[in-house]
Amino acid sequence: TGFMATGKTAVGKKLAGRLNRRFVDTDRVVEKSAGMRIRAIFEQCGESYFRDLESEAVAGLDIYPAGSLVVATGGGVLIREENRKKLNKHGLLILLTAAPQTIIKRLDKRRERPLLNVSDPEEKVKTLLEEREHCYRICEAKIDTTAKSIDGVVEEIMAYLLLR
Repeated sequence: TGFMATGKTAVGKKLAGRLNRRFVDTDRVVEKSAGMRIRAIFEQCGESYFRDLESEAVAGLDIYPAGSLVVATGGGVLIREENRKKLNKHGLLILLTAAPQTIIKRLDKRRERPLLNVSDPEEKVKTLLEEREHCYRICEAKIDTTAKSIDGVVEEIMAYLLLR
């Protein structure tokens, strides 16, 4: 889990391969269930509706056997307490972080991220990170991806899992 553009999907896919587990990205589950891209969901239905779909996606993870998944969550999934409780109860939460400037550099210049379609995206990133900080406290591990490769982050997670 973690903020947008911290590497959740890329790291999750590679980690799932290393652990021989199925990979699930809750953002893709939401898009499939809505039949539209996240940007369109925000524009046509609003953030609250998106968060409802996101919670449904998290609840739907219960159908998988324990220990069979690596899940990449949407950047704001932990905003809702019900999601925090469910994810924390059924798995190990690893928080991926990055510096605000790095997040901005990693994001598409096309402004595909609805929450950052503002005049000062870097300031918005800082504000959202501050607002979500309390949500991220439940994560068991925290890895700063700012200056690391995907493989480097995966190796760090693997080392953490071995020591756990």
